[in-house]
Amino acid sequence: MRDMAKENDKLHDEFASTFSTSDVNDSPMQDRENKEATYAIVETSMKQVTLLQEKHGQAVSNIRDKAEQSLIKDYQLDQRNNETPKKLAIIVPSLASIEEMRTLFPKNILSEDASSMEKRSAKHGQDEANNKTPFLEVNI
Repeated sequence: MRDMAKENDKLHDEFASTFSTSDVNDSPMQDRENKEATYAIVETSMKQVTLLQEKHGQAVSNIRDKAEQSLIKDYQLDQRNNETPKKLAIIVPSLASIEEMRTLFPKNILSEDASSMEKRSAKHGQDEANNKTPFLEVNI
């Protein structure tokens, strides 16, 4: 039995030694692989951040341009030239052109709408009458 125990201890020590040696040898390789994977992730993230900054800069520039155009050029808020503002001519469409743009409804559609509204209101009144509480007559 003692021989078996000694042999087991010897095999255990040999296995532990081999395992620790292989672990130490594989450690730099694993570190290198992890470093490469991490670097790839960081590089991708940096590209996305750079692209986001560029798009943000372009969006801010577009907003500034539109604000400048609408506030300074269109409304001329910042320009004072000591002249009386001129009245702008407003083009108002004629009554005839407004009448042409109007949609015509046939009379039968209007009469159908009126009759259907009457039916709905009559039905609504019946529904309200049917919604009485069951003990209303007893409590009166």
